[in-house]
Amino acid sequence: MRILSVDIGGTNIKTLLEGETPEDKRKVASGPDFTPDAMRKAIDEMRPADSYDVVTIVLPAPIKAGRVIKSPVNLGDGWADFDFAAAFPDKRVRLLNDAAMQAIGSYADEGKMLFLGLGTGLGTCMIAHHMVLPMELGHMPFKGGHTFEEWVGESRREDLGNKDWRREVWQVVEIMHAGLLPDEIVLGGGNTKKLQKHADEIPAYVRLGENSNAFLGGFKVWQDDRYDRTVPVLDSSH
Repeated sequence: MRILSVDIGGTNIKTLLEGETPEDKRKVASGPDFTPDAMRKAIDEMRPADSYDVVTIVLPAPIKAGRVIKSPVNLGDGWADFDFAAAFPDKRVRLLNDAAMQAIGSYADEGKMLFLGLGTGLGTCMIAHHMVLPMELGHMPFKGGHTFEEWVGESRREDLGNKDWRREVWQVVEIMHAGLLPDEIVLGGGNTKKLQKHADEIPAYVRLGENSNAFLGGFKVWQDDRYDRTVPVLDSSH
């Protein structure tokens, strides 16, 4: 079984085949006018259909039971109603939120792990004994009418500066740890690198994830059948 992992972001769509190194990834520009039809064309340009058997497609959007609940804010229209299975005839397809893919790639194969993705916003996903539980914790209200996402997102970091932003991140992490009781919290996303040089600030229950874990999650859902319960293979009704 040859697995293709497709990561669709607001700037690029990237692809990697199982067995390749992260340096082998291929990418095509996406952007605010990028539609599902453009996605299909981009994948065909990067990866011939005969180079893979199954595909994991990752979107920056809330996804539940293989369905896009709300179209991504940083891409074009049509994602919520798109039939991903029909777009890839003779292939098996799985659909993941971007935080869920990084969470699966970061999961240590036991216990209860909360993933927090620090980037433009705040991506969140819980994995409990291989059950993938997508969450939108970043959109929950926090302080002064602001959400958790607004409190630790990129615009907040730019306003506060790195030092004060890190303090707010650790406050949010402590709240999530106390409220959800995970065995560990993994931090990923582009802004995690702002925390790496300050290891003395990192709580014992926190682990910083690796960027390579993103594509790894797209592979693991096919390699480990324990994910079948919560990351379904799509059919034409999806």
